[in-house]
Amino acid sequence: KAALQEGWDCPFAYVLCSLAANSNPSAMTQLVGRILRQPHATKTGVPLLDECHVITHHASTTEVVTAIKNGLEKDGLGDLVVSMDGETTTSTSLVRSIPRRHKFEKRKIYLPKVLWCDEDDVRELDYETDLLPRLDWREFDPAQVIDEIPENPIELSARHQRIDFSSDGITASEAEKAIGEDLQFDAAYATRVLYDLVPNPFIGRDIVARVETGLRERGFDDRKLGRCASVIVDRLRIRLSEAQAELAEALFKSDVKGGRIRFQLRLDRHNWPMPKATKTTQPEGAAVLTNHMGEPVENSLFAPMYRDELNNEERNVAIQLDGAKTLEWWHRNVAKSEYALQGWKRDRIYPDFIFCTQQENGRSKLIALETKGDHLDNPDTAYKRDVLNFLTQNFDWQDAESVGEISLEGHGETMHCELVLMKDISAKLPALL
Repeated sequence: KAALQEGWDCPFAYVLCSLAANSNPSAMTQLVGRILRQPHATKTGVPLLDECHVITHHASTTEVVTAIKNGLEKDGLGDLVVSMDGETTTSTSLVRSIPRRHKFEKRKIYLPKVLWCDEDDVRELDYETDLLPRLDWREFDPAQVIDEIPENPIELSARHQRIDFSSDGITASEAEKAIGEDLQFDAAYATRVLYDLVPNPFIGRDIVARVETGLRERGFDDRKLGRCASVIVDRLRIRLSEAQAELAEALFKSDVKGGRIRFQLRLDRHNWPMPKATKTTQPEGAAVLTNHMGEPVENSLFAPMYRDELNNEERNVAIQLDGAKTLEWWHRNVAKSEYALQGWKRDRIYPDFIFCTQQENGRSKLIALETKGDHLDNPDTAYKRDVLNFLTQNFDWQDAESVGEISLEGHGETMHCELVLMKDISAKLPALL
């Protein structure tokens, strides 16, 4: 699916099944357009070979079909383009390399990783390997799930709509035909759907069985269980996700206390080295980021620093960093490809800014700063705040005696990680600096 979305041509794709709820019409149009294009295809006269089938889950049929129809009509079944103010731009951009600023060219910069340290096995912590399989689900109580299943669930219905291509253009049939089926609760299927949360199928199957038993005790028969199948799976996923976060947090903190998980700068290779160059899609001659005096920023680690690489709020943070007297350098961290911190949930945290300040004792302090818009003060923000605070409290250096004569430039640096809402930047950033 990701390959299709990114532009891979699959000339023999006839069926697209989107299992995840998707409310993005452009993304849906892009996906469907990929399988409808079929380069060099000609009609065979065999209906099943001359059509494609799209199955969507929890999507508004009318909205999706309308978006697909309009998108394909506009773009002639080709790649999607983004139209803005009458101009059309494609998604392809030239990626260029941006070197370090001259004064930082030879500086060695290392950042600490969250590491798994079990005897001689030292490596970056992997959630799927080191945490998820070790979660203890034996005490999980499905009583809340059993109580939440309604006696009269809203029954799901499936709709079928045909889009035809002809010399007159693209037409969508107005009539929608309901597709009826006798639903049954499939415990094995429910177990598979929960596999990303409970990877042990025996434990997952036991949890599903306890929910089924509890519902039968409430008076649910086979037919009612079938009507509630999707609700049962949805509620199980919600409660298991909550329990998973609690179990993983307890295990993560226990492993930190026991020394199996460590957040440290080391005197060996297990650090994250700051690259000598970064990437940009900004064209040559693009506007650079300037300070309050209208002059180009001076202390970004990589130069030039282009204005459009940051949004308005990030520019404000960058300008405040660049003008601070104690700052040595700052860097706008690139999500998904640069520095990341692993917490007790699956997705890693990519701090927005990394910067270094000079302390009164002559040592440097590294800061990983995650920023959030004021409207994003939600459970995910709270989780990231907790992780960053916990890592800061448990940062240390590897014992130098354990690695003999190896030395690392900058020994003695401290590392501070923090999440700050944008509304608090002006009040909290000076303390970090």
